[in-house]
Amino acid sequence: MIYSFLYVLVFSIALILIQKLDVNIPPLFSLLITASIASLYFNIINRNHLKKIYSDCWANKKQWLIIMFIVLVMWGTTMIGPGKIGASLFNFIYFAWLGMVGLMLSSLKNWREYRRKFYFGLCLFFLIILNVFFELRANFSYNAIYGIFLALLGGTSSFIYFKQSQALAKNAHLSATQVLAVRFYLSIIVLLLILPKQHTAHYLTIINSINLVLLAFFSLIIPLYFSQKALEKITSEQHAIINSLCPLVTGILQELVFNDLKREQMVVYFLYTLVIISFYFINKYSQKMELAR
Repeated sequence: MIYSFLYVLVFSIALILIQKLDVNIPPLFSLLITASIASLYFNIINRNHLKKIYSDCWANKKQWLIIMFIVLVMWGTTMIGPGKIGASLFNFIYFAWLGMVGLMLSSLKNWREYRRKFYFGLCLFFLIILNVFFELRANFSYNAIYGIFLALLGGTSSFIYFKQSQALAKNAHLSATQVLAVRFYLSIIVLLLILPKQHTAHYLTIINSINLVLLAFFSLIIPLYFSQKALEKITSEQHAIINSLCPLVTGILQELVFNDLKREQMVVYFLYTLVIISFYFINKYSQKMELAR
């Protein structure tokens, strides 16, 4: 269980770091550097299987290209969004929307058996609307609307990514780290083409370079390790419950670092965690009752 809590802490720190770096470094430049570092890292740890990895990906090139495009959208929104609406609000909308979509689509597959998922999805939707209302009431601006849109787009693309990456891993017989080794190439190519080159040296100061290396490890490398270790010790449902603490922990860190968190939003983050915990225990109780019949 400790690994799940470490995952929450590390990922929350990464989001705060993204928000902090937004002041000095263009978000897409941060993505270019961190994606390059992560790709290099995952290729190194899979160095004995690179020939097989790339031949299998080429055999499934259409699916590989789709995943790389989704990753470009997913991480592009993640790098830009926290600087627009704050790390905790972006994190909350991103994951609450992702959870809502997953719950509601699951309920549509078998309404009689999974209808409770639909109602919990509605709870998440209500919390999203409530938090968006608090944000726009205090800060109705282009940046706020843009940041909210990016969070919704990021959550949607993340849902699609889970489905597509599972399919690629199955079809190409790739492990999780092998998928991570090949998913950023389109992002790197596109960013190299669109980002201006004249300010590169200005952005790559010693401090900025250290921060970007830390960001690469805290956002793209270390969380995967903790997540994998956690799933060796506990169930995916228990891991998901602990992950629901991410907005709450990010909110606390955001308040400590930037002192710009709204109290109403912290209440929503707490309610979000409560909804996820309630769903887990109600679902578990219902399964026990069905088995007892």
